[in-house]
Amino acid sequence: MTKNFKWAHLGMVGLLGISTSGILFADEAGPEYLRESESDSPLDADFEESPFLKDQHWELHLRSYFLDRNTDKETDKQALATGGWITWKSGYWRDLVQFSATAYASQKVFGDKKKDGTGLLQPGQKSYGGFSSLDANLKLGDDTFLRLGRFEMNAPYVNGHDIRMIRNSFQGTKFTHKFNDNWDLGAGYLTRIKDRTSTDFEKAYDRAGLDGDDGVSLAGVRFHDEAGHYGGAFAYHAPDVFDLAYTEYRHHFQLKKDSTLVIAGQYSHQSSIGDEKGGDLSGDHYGTKLVWENPVITATLAYTLYNGDKIVSNWGAVPGYTSVMISDFNRAGEKAYLVGVDKDLAAWNRPGWHVGTNITTGNTDDSGKDASPDRTEWNLNLKYTFQTGTLKGLSLFFRHVQVNEKNSHVAEDARDKSGLRIITNYNIRF
Repeated sequence: MTKNFKWAHLGMVGLLGISTSGILFADEAGPEYLRESESDSPLDADFEESPFLKDQHWELHLRSYFLDRNTDKETDKQALATGGWITWKSGYWRDLVQFSATAYASQKVFGDKKKDGTGLLQPGQKSYGGFSSLDANLKLGDDTFLRLGRFEMNAPYVNGHDIRMIRNSFQGTKFTHKFNDNWDLGAGYLTRIKDRTSTDFEKAYDRAGLDGDDGVSLAGVRFHDEAGHYGGAFAYHAPDVFDLAYTEYRHHFQLKKDSTLVIAGQYSHQSSIGDEKGGDLSGDHYGTKLVWENPVITATLAYTLYNGDKIVSNWGAVPGYTSVMISDFNRAGEKAYLVGVDKDLAAWNRPGWHVGTNITTGNTDDSGKDASPDRTEWNLNLKYTFQTGTLKGLSLFFRHVQVNEKNSHVAEDARDKSGLRIITNYNIRF
């Protein structure tokens, strides 16, 4: 970590017992005798704060993360880190351009070098920090924007993958346009990525272990309406590597005044192109999900199928309905089933508490080139969010995972896993 970022670490090490005081922004500045509400004096402009500064804001996100994982025939992984990120965003200058920047830090609290590899710290259990975003957002119209620089993305297969201390971020350009209240369009061209434990933005192809200086192009359209229809379609192009298409649709049925049934489906197709730098790829992914929810409980059933080759996701999380804490259940030829339930304990006079559990099982071929162990993963989640007082909004998240595997017919390849995660998040806007 460089000296330039020590301030970021110092500001994020503490999490509990933090208090903040409000910041006053005067509507006017300057001596009282110069303030005349009904005057057109040219002096008024000298003391009026511009929207660029008046509309600026800061957001501080504090996070701590403990991860402990045990895997058969492998070294245990364990670490505790604290830190987070702070974002500054200006108002619009001349109603045309807005600037923002985000600095982050992941500070080691403890971590044995023999238990490295949690993804919370850099290799060797080292703290790190830097800038994850620095960009300009150009307003091209009331509902049209062009973002340039370094920023976050949130699209299927290309996203922040927020499962550790720090999220992925990207370098390039991003265009968004909102047609109306129901339809919006987005497109982008990304040349570099900073993954969750890196301080540098490396070439997108280098990050994927590929040879080349090309970037990744993507575009998507989304829609929703008051009748409960939601959907979207996305396309990705990585020259001489692959083309990828993803689409999803879900419909919300109102059953009673306080209960809803959601039926959802998703589909992905990926195929290699050009020089096939990532290999000869051709794969399809299908998914369907049924969710019943009310203010107290949510129950989920999901199924996914991956035909052909494994869908490659080099720059973000897999969007499959059966992607859970450790496993994505997206291996070649894999069929996976998920059953889950989540309950709000406020109904039991425990406001702020949520408990949830799911079990997912995935099966692949027992022999042949796609042979791999059959796998079952059980997740248990317990979350508490403070409802009142100074710590209102602070969340404590306890997660336990157990993975059991069965050897395929071609190898002793089963690896059972177990793990515990304890995560705190606290967001402050000022």
